[in-house]
Amino acid sequence: MKYYLKTFVTAMILFSMAAAGCGKITTQTTTTLTTTPTTSALNTVNSGSSQTLSGLNLSLALDAKTYHPGQAVSIVLDEINMLTTTNHVPVSNNWSYSNLGLSPCALGPGFGYPFGIAIFQGNYTSSNLSTATPLSLYDYSMPVPCPDPMQPTSYDFEPLSDIATAVSSSASVPNSIYAINFPLTDTGYWAGTSPDVSKHGFAPGIYTIVGGDEWGALVILHFTVSQDTTGDNSASSLSANGLSLSLSLGSTSYNSVQQVTIVIDETNTLSKTNSVSASDKWSLSGLTVSPCGTLNYPFGLAVYQGYYTSGDISSATPLRIFNSTATYGCPMILSDINRYIFQPSSDVAAIFQTSGTNPVVTENMNAEVQINGYWMAGQNLNEDNFAPGVYTVVAGDEWGALVVLHFTVTN
Repeated sequence: MKYYLKTFVTAMILFSMAAAGCGKITTQTTTTLTTTPTTSALNTVNSGSSQTLSGLNLSLALDAKTYHPGQAVSIVLDEINMLTTTNHVPVSNNWSYSNLGLSPCALGPGFGYPFGIAIFQGNYTSSNLSTATPLSLYDYSMPVPCPDPMQPTSYDFEPLSDIATAVSSSASVPNSIYAINFPLTDTGYWAGTSPDVSKHGFAPGIYTIVGGDEWGALVILHFTVSQDTTGDNSASSLSANGLSLSLSLGSTSYNSVQQVTIVIDETNTLSKTNSVSASDKWSLSGLTVSPCGTLNYPFGLAVYQGYYTSGDISSATPLRIFNSTATYGCPMILSDINRYIFQPSSDVAAIFQTSGTNPVVTENMNAEVQINGYWMAGQNLNEDNFAPGVYTVVAGDEWGALVVLHFTVTN
């Protein structure tokens, strides 16, 4: 992980030297570490805080709410005395969530910091946090030379400040004065089993970040990693018969009450008339454009909760985007389509049946689907808005073309 922690490293050296007997130091000695509060320097558009009974305030801040793949996430954790007087706070072990850390060496109290963080893939709150597994922000398969922990007995905070004296419990380790804040920046997490541990970037989706201190304060924030870096959420797939299947969404990110508009289109890429025989070579089954199925279109779509690609989409279960228990007035649907004759460089096509020599209908081969959520199975189907997270939209045609897009829903 990439740190900007000159103060932290300096403290580690001092503690390590003392533990190794590099000089006789008594608890009356105080080492002042020059620090600059970092919270004000961060663009805290995504921040939160929690106060403790000890008069302290734990704040957690990110520099954004949405990031692109590969973009660094900057985090600042800060403990501030809210009192106008010096605040003597004994150490505690009253963690609301215990699986927190700051480095490969530090879990919970120790090394002079009474707080820690954890990051989770997915949307979690304090009520279900215990069911989640935090991402590994460090490569624990690599040996790290960690100094002995400081193990302070108390923190004496200056008035209205995050500057505190960490009072050491050991005669060989000095008291130290420094800002109780911790900045870190990273682009992903570590996964795998030794010796095959590797760094992974934050994949598109919702993430939960938790900051907690040993006095029971807990702060929970969320950030989103967006699939697209340009804001244009569209893609297409060429077919061997001269057709192109395209899929487009109105955005890469929505909130939970926004309507998602999906447009699917089949276009003749040739500059001449293109007669294409009907086929049944779907790469994915169960695609649709309406409660009545694919109608007379040679394509359909499906929406999935989660991040999928063309390689694993067949293992996923699509969401029910139409109410299957309702009654609909469906238009005329042809059962024996024989071919589509597309006009040059156009999505306009004449549809022919097997028994006829004249087209039954001529229309644009594009469809627009607008959805606000999905229908949950049960005794009575209920429509739920899209919950925060990442979703996959797939379009496919009967000639085997497949297009995959993603969008993210935030709170």
